[in-house]
This record gives sequence, structure tokens and C-alpha cells, in this order.
Amino acid sequence: MRSPLAMIAALGVTQIIGYGSLYYAFPIMAPAVAQEFGVSEPLLFGLLSAGLLLGGLAAPRLGGLLDRMGAPRVMAAGSLLMAGLSAALALAPSLPVYGALLLLIELLSFTVLYDAAFATLAQRQPQDTRRAITRLTLIAGFASTLFWPLTGWLVDHLGWRGAQGIFAALHLGIAVPLHLALAARPRREAAPQPVVRPPLSLPPPLTGAAARQAFVLLGLSFALTGMAISALGVHLVPVLLARGLGETAYLAAMVMGPAQVLIRLVDATLWRHLHPLQVAVVSAAAIPVALALLLVPGPAGLLAFAFALCFGAGGGLSSIVRGSVPVALFGVTGLGQRLGRLAAIRSVLGASAPFLFAWAMAQLGAQAAICAALAVALAGVLALVMLRRQIDRAGALTVSA
Repeated sequence: MRSPLAMIAALGVTQIIGYGSLYYAFPIMAPAVAQEFGVSEPLLFGLLSAGLLLGGLAAPRLGGLLDRMGAPRVMAAGSLLMAGLSAALALAPSLPVYGALLLLIELLSFTVLYDAAFATLAQRQPQDTRRAITRLTLIAGFASTLFWPLTGWLVDHLGWRGAQGIFAALHLGIAVPLHLALAARPRREAAPQPVVRPPLSLPPPLTGAAARQAFVLLGLSFALTGMAISALGVHLVPVLLARGLGETAYLAAMVMGPAQVLIRLVDATLWRHLHPLQVAVVSAAAIPVALALLLVPGPAGLLAFAFALCFGAGGGLSSIVRGSVPVALFGVTGLGQRLGRLAAIRSVLGASAPFLFAWAMAQLGAQAAICAALAVALAGVLALVMLRRQIDRAGALTVSA
């Protein structure tokens, strides 16, 4: 697949299938699965959380495969595995079998989701990775928009097993061929296409002690910011309801999706010449600003909509910077393993965030829980500011258009 735009479009389709079937479909199917097996929905979500944690722990090793074998090949193999495991999940005869398959799916999902796709773009388009990542996230951002209603319709008409079978067919019939097409050309021949007015000329990658220190600060920032996003993402509507918004809470929550798309468009057009680390600071800072809006006095409805805009913007940018910043700071060599290590840090802390936030809300109240999330988010910003100062002292934020 030679065209950069065709490559991005292909990955966009596979990311919609991946996130849609492996992540967004789960809460829609969970009630039917719980009813059939006679268990509670929280138990199923506990299995999902355990799977996400295992996947994060396995991510560094899987990321190493992206570097050694080439990311497109790993994604093709991963899609084939997702097809087989999804089909097996549709036939699961008991809860233990279902749980084991779910854990295995989440364990291997790293091979078909954003980090693997970002590594593919970095290997295929090393001189224009940042813009390619932004374009990819614009397409993949429609996963929830498409798969929430699709999953609901499939469960209503075919049951959860039928829906799972359809997802297996999507992986096998669409994702596998697209990833094979991406893998068809050897990595060493993947010279980037000429770019008119390249958006950014980046300095050489960090090395040695500077790279190690930068990686620690970046991983800490991504993990802490991710904790706040994960906690509020799961409990968004209950938090807004606690503000006494009633039905307005659901309307405010709906603003987040358009805010994510809008901020990605801004990044693709107006912020093309900014260093990715500068965009990362904006992304991280938007989260505590959003949380602070829930604590200040004023018109609850207006503040809730402002919160949703800021929170959606921060979340929308976070998907971009988790791929673009590592490329900008550390280069393409060894990127897969670095993305895997960053994913492991995020997963270990992020998996506990929804539970801890729910406990804080129940024991201390919504306002105290929001304050705790605000403190975590501010710590994430602080780590990123420290990283930026370190890089700035070295002159690594100097860019040229």
C-alpha cells in the first residue's frame, strides 16, 4: 500500500473495528451476557478491568514484536487472533470459558489498537508521523459513534452471541486483509512520500541519561492524566447528576464527542508547526481546568457544558500525543517497545482509577472525589512541565517549518 492517505484510511477502518468491537461494544452486550450466565454486570466489568491490566503488563513484550517483525505484520496476526477469539467467545458454553477468552482478547488487543497503528505510521511515514497520527485519530474517533448503535441493534436482533460472531467476521473479512496489504511491502522499502511544506522539522532524538529521564517524566504524566480521564470517563454522567443537572447531564456529556473531533481538526490545521510536546501540555492542562469548572460556583448547566468541552478537548488530544510525543523525543527506532512500556504504566494506574473514584464518591462525596481527581491531573501536568523545561534547556523545542 503505497499511498500515505490510503494507509491512514485503512488503519482508520481497522481502528474503528478494533475499538468498536473490543471496547465500546462491551457495555452494550454486558447486560445480555450477565443475564445468560446468571452473574452480575460488575463481575463482567471486573473481568474486563483484569484483562486491560494484563494487556498493559504484556504491552512491552508485544511492543518489542512491533519493532522486530514490523508493526503491520503484527497487526495482521493480531487481527487474525481477534477473529478467532471473538468467534470462540460467541460460542462460549460457560462463564469460566467466556472469562478466559475475554482475558486473552484484552491481553492481545495491544497488537491491533492505537499503539500498534502509531508504530505502523512511524515505520511507514517517519518524516510525517505526527500529521498522520492526527488524521488517523480523526477517523478512528467515530468508533463509538458507529459501534454503540450497531451493537445495540445486533444484540436486539441476533443476541450477544450473534453480535460477537459479526465482530469476528469484521476482523477476518476486513481488518486482516487491510493489515496484510499494509504488510505487503518490506519495511526497509517504506520510504516516505514527498511532503509539500513539511509541518515540522524535529531535532535529533534524545539519547542516554536525557532520554531515560524524559521517558520517566513522560510515562508519569501520561499515566496520571490517564487516571483522571479514565475515572471521569466512566463516571461522567453520575458526576454531572451530582451537580443537580438532571437531564442536562446527558446533553452535556454529548458535547464531549464533538469537542474531541474539533480539537483534532485544530491540531491538524492550526497547530501543525507546534512541537508535539507543546500540544501535550495543552492536552494535560485541559483536564484539571475541566475538573475545576465542576467545583467553582456559578450556573451549573453552563459550567457543565464548559467542563465537557475542556474534558473532551483534553481527551481528544491525549490520543494524538501518546503517539506523536514519543516519536518526536525518542525517534522511530525501538518505538514499539517504548509505546508498550508507556501503555504498561498507563494500564497499571488507569485500571484502578474507576474503582478508586467510585469508592471516593461513595465514602467522601462527589466533590471530594473531584478534588482528588484534580490533584492527580495537576500532578500529570507538573510532570509534563518538568519534562518540557528539561527539553527546552537542551534547545529541543526549536522547530522550523
